[in-house]
Amino acid sequence: MALTAVPDTSDVIEADSFAPRYHQVFQDLDLRIRSGKWLPGDCIPSEAELCKQYGVSRGTIQRAVRDLVEQGLLRRERGRATYVCSPKLEGSVLASYQESIARPHDAGAEVIRCDLVEPSDEIRRIMALGKREKVYELERLRFVRDVPLSLQLSYLPASLCPDLENCELGDSHLHDVLQRQYDVAFLKAEEYLEPAKPDAYVAGLLRISGDHPVFFVERLSYLFGGRVGEFRRAYMRGDLYRFRIELR
Repeated sequence: MALTAVPDTSDVIEADSFAPRYHQVFQDLDLRIRSGKWLPGDCIPSEAELCKQYGVSRGTIQRAVRDLVEQGLLRRERGRATYVCSPKLEGSVLASYQESIARPHDAGAEVIRCDLVEPSDEIRRIMALGKREKVYELERLRFVRDVPLSLQLSYLPASLCPDLENCELGDSHLHDVLQRQYDVAFLKAEEYLEPAKPDAYVAGLLRISGDHPVFFVERLSYLFGGRVGEFRRAYMRGDLYRFRIELR
């Protein structure tokens, strides 16, 4: 099915963002595919249409689409168009929530940005936010023994943690800050994990080459009552970390 138009996405691109434009476009297109906005077999809008929607150059769109093709999320057909690939097979493993968040990171992090923003339509839908609700976009580089292990982008409802940008986010785990400063506690989480290839932005921050193995992780953390308190998208170095799952 051809997608002849997409909603205006020009507000997705932040001109003064630390992240380059191609990476911002990549993240938004990636989110559209993974969230089901675009379905397997859909033909994505043309480069010209995407340039107009995002307000960026053709080269920026080409680079973002190329990275999505390399991730296996899109496929190109010579002389035709670019299509959404079928989703990967998905398994389910149960573990305790506290065990699932016990990653071997150092307690602190390098905060790249903590911005109060209007969420995109996809983030609003995924987190079930109201029309006027804003979110904090918190991007952090996490370390283990002073070596960068993961790049994490968290979305948090602003009403849950007002003035988050004024908190000391570089010395503690995020959930510890939320519990200590805002009395926020999480009940459970859903986490999705798959191998991925880092783009230049991710590879540069993690100090790896573009051929290094990484895990791409998406996590929805739920508060008591079922509300999403954090939506996280992260890249973790596969050469430094492996996941252990205990089946009982």
